[in-house]
Amino acid sequence: MKRLLTLLLVLTAGPASAAFGPVDIRLYSLHRVTSISMEADGAVTVDGRPFKGNAKVSVKGQNVAMDGALKAGPEKTIKISAAGPLWLSGPGLPRRRYTGVLTVSAAKGRLKIINSVPLEVYIAGVVTGEASDLSRPEAYKAQAVAARTYIVKHLRNHAGEGYHLCDSTHCQLYTGDGHISPKALSAAVATKGELLLYKGKPAATFYHSICGGRTETMTSVWPYDHKTYLVSVKDGPPGHPYCSIAPRFHWKTKIYLKGLTRLSRQAGWILPDEQALSLRISRWGVSGRAEILELRTQRRAVQVPATEFYHGIGRRAGWQAVRSTLFRILTGRDYILLDGAGNGHGVGMCQWGAEGMARKGYKYREILKHYYPGTEIGHD
Repeated sequence: MKRLLTLLLVLTAGPASAAFGPVDIRLYSLHRVTSISMEADGAVTVDGRPFKGNAKVSVKGQNVAMDGALKAGPEKTIKISAAGPLWLSGPGLPRRRYTGVLTVSAAKGRLKIINSVPLEVYIAGVVTGEASDLSRPEAYKAQAVAARTYIVKHLRNHAGEGYHLCDSTHCQLYTGDGHISPKALSAAVATKGELLLYKGKPAATFYHSICGGRTETMTSVWPYDHKTYLVSVKDGPPGHPYCSIAPRFHWKTKIYLKGLTRLSRQAGWILPDEQALSLRISRWGVSGRAEILELRTQRRAVQVPATEFYHGIGRRAGWQAVRSTLFRILTGRDYILLDGAGNGHGVGMCQWGAEGMARKGYKYREILKHYYPGTEIGHD
């Protein structure tokens, strides 16, 4: 515990990132929060007044009301300074610990909770959430640099909504500072201020869990402008990719045609009176991933981008159903079988590949150069 506190002080002492101050994160961004419980565990003030114990914050019309240990009338905004930690929880919400400044306001009938924290503390929290399955310090350091660069590159994701980033995987997963791991904190300290640059500017450091043997060129996955450092790279020697150490490297999913019909109607790929009769890959990306799928009904053939299929099935059947677009399709009498490898979109750094490289003795800068060719380490 003493070491963790020391490392946190290192992250918060001085200008951790010269060009960037605290980052504003919207909490519980995927939830429709109308009330939340607060529990003070240290030096906490609300609108400048000391707060101890528990309280409930709720939406009251266009305002915010707070009751409990500290009585407060309706206010549009409540500012909470949590030098000591503040725990948040509520029905259907995970209990999480936060420090820094929290601003609570009402927005469209729900609570809008913004947490302002130093960038490097946020990095440690993100790395904890994004790399929890990994074990090697060099893999954690690579994740820390990739995460920091991604944040800086996408710092204005939600600028029009009054904050920088959300706490979901839409931006990067952040669950507060209550469970920051020692490895994540050490990685943030060891790489403090480091960014991955391409021609002097922060790179778009996309990353994913398991590439399945080869990463994918970005333009085969998303309709973005081509970036020379987001191209398909081999993940180690043939037959022995770095990420093959990952649990569930291979996967299989059986989808009955009846279920495929229902999911395809919900996604809008086919009409309500159409039935899905077959599915095949009609175009592949550089890495061997499916790029375009052909979905046949009793009347026509529908072209579905494989990335859209991956997301569409995931939203409706769960993200474990189709783990990536790296699969082949086997056909049965009344079903299709997806025989696949990998997990995630396949662009940029393979997290389990980074773990595999670290286990073979590669350093984090070598790992980053491998997955983002042509980039270099710099500072903000």
